[in-house]
Amino acid sequence: MTPKLAAEWMLERFKEKRFLYQEEAATHLLHLHDEQLAYYDGNGNVCVGKKVLAEFNKLTPDVVYERTDKFWRDRLLSDQPGRQQ
Repeated sequence: MTPKLAAEWMLERFKEKRFLYQEEAATHLLHLHDEQLAYYDGNGNVCVGKKVLAEFNKLTPDVVYERTDKFWRDRLLSDQPGRQQ
């Protein structure tokens, strides 16, 4: 699977609920055994690959990432500028 296809898969999961938890996406991608798609960081957390995130960001310009709870959601009028909230 390419990073673009992985990002499209993430987009489909996001569209189902209008949110997507990082751990859910990364765990699924990790099972594909390609560190370009997902990996463990230095703290042992499962993470979505940087190329996948770049593609996902292109596909979702009106989506923000909640850093505290580690999930993507639709942007609200009350959100600060930028991707991360």
